[in-house]
Amino acid sequence: MKYFSLLTIAGVLLFTACKNGNNAPKSAKEILEEAAPNMNAGAGKFTIDGPKEWKRIDTTLNGVKSTILLAPEETGGFRANINVVTENMGKDSLQTYFDKTVSSMEKYLGKFTVAGKGDKDINGIPSKWLKYTAEQGGMQIAAILYIVPKNGVAYGITGTTKAGEGDKYFTVFDNTVSTFKVAE
Repeated sequence: MKYFSLLTIAGVLLFTACKNGNNAPKSAKEILEEAAPNMNAGAGKFTIDGPKEWKRIDTTLNGVKSTILLAPEETGGFRANINVVTENMGKDSLQTYFDKTVSSMEKYLGKFTVAGKGDKDINGIPSKWLKYTAEQGGMQIAAILYIVPKNGVAYGITGTTKAGEGDKYFTVFDNTVSTFKVAE
C-alpha cells in the first residue's frame, strides 16, 4: 500500500480533492480507506487554545476527527484557520515520519513549495515544522505544519492562510501551537 500521511490527507480534504499524478483524482473515501488503520489515533487526547476571538469546532470530516480553529474574519473568500488531526506513526522516527509527510505533500498538493523547515520544542516535545505554499481549491495558500510526536502518535497542527497573509497569521499560529499539550 502506498504511504498516505493523514496529515496531508486531512489538509487536502479540507480544501480540495487529492490528485494522483496524471490519473483521475481519488475520492476522499478512497484515500481514507487506504489510511484508515492509522487515522484518529490521538483524537481527544490533546488540548490547544486558540485566540479568544477564534471559533473552535471539533468535528469529523470524511471520517477524520479534526479540531478546527477559525479566524473571526474572512478575507477574499478565505478564512485563516488552524486544524489538528492525528495519526499513528507506527515504528517511524519523527524524522522518517516528517520526510514521508513532506514527500506526500510534494506529490499531492498542487504547486507545493517548501518555504522553510526546522525543529521546535512544543511544551517539552521535540517536534518539527514545515512552512510551505500550495494551491488548494484553486487558491494559493501559505501554511505551516507542526508535527508533534507523542507515544507513537503524530499530532499534525496546520495553520493555513491565503498567500500573502503569512506575516499577519504565522505569529498567531506559532502562539497557538505553544499552547498545545497531550493529555497524560
